[in-house]
Amino acid sequence: MTQDFFAPVDSVSKQDRDGAERRLREAYGLGRMDAAEFEARMSRVITAERLEELAAAVDGPLPITGSGPSYGYRGYAPFGAVSGEVLPVRPSADRSNVTAAVAHLSAFVFWLFGPLVVWAISPAGSYAKREAAKAFNWQLVASAVGLAASAVGWILPGDGNPVARIWMIVWVILTILGAVGAARGKDWRNPVRALVPWEVLSEGKR
Repeated sequence: MTQDFFAPVDSVSKQDRDGAERRLREAYGLGRMDAAEFEARMSRVITAERLEELAAAVDGPLPITGSGPSYGYRGYAPFGAVSGEVLPVRPSADRSNVTAAVAHLSAFVFWLFGPLVVWAISPAGSYAKREAAKAFNWQLVASAVGLAASAVGWILPGDGNPVARIWMIVWVILTILGAVGAARGKDWRNPVRALVPWEVLSEGKR
């Protein structure tokens, strides 16, 4: 891969962004922030262009419970602080993950329109909107491959279309895996999408 020598030296690379997203997911999983805080920071990470913006999105002050000098300024401590009581996760903290999972699973009933509706109603920059875009793009690629598999079936001799049946199984498995990853708040990467990076709806900067 060629290097862009004209790119700013402090621009955000894919590795930088992936690392920042991983830190936020770990903190969210530990209850260090609620869903609203998580989505707000993830949105800033996705849109960050420079390393200082990425650092501000991840390492800015986060509210933690308690008071006193060990909790920092006005009851806040930096993201990397290890002292203090963990924030309890509110019952609504997993709503974005559930919505993201629904975006993937809705394709079984509504095809492309399920993920598209979830994408349209989800807040800009949210985890649910990003996963809905991923689900829509995956179903679009899967449909194109399915049509190609059906065409191959007409060419192959014999009854039935084993190629289409095999692809149907692959489609079901990968769609379910996408939903499971979304429900867990993971940035699971579909292997077929990795080979065919066709992105109609923006999934955010990588």
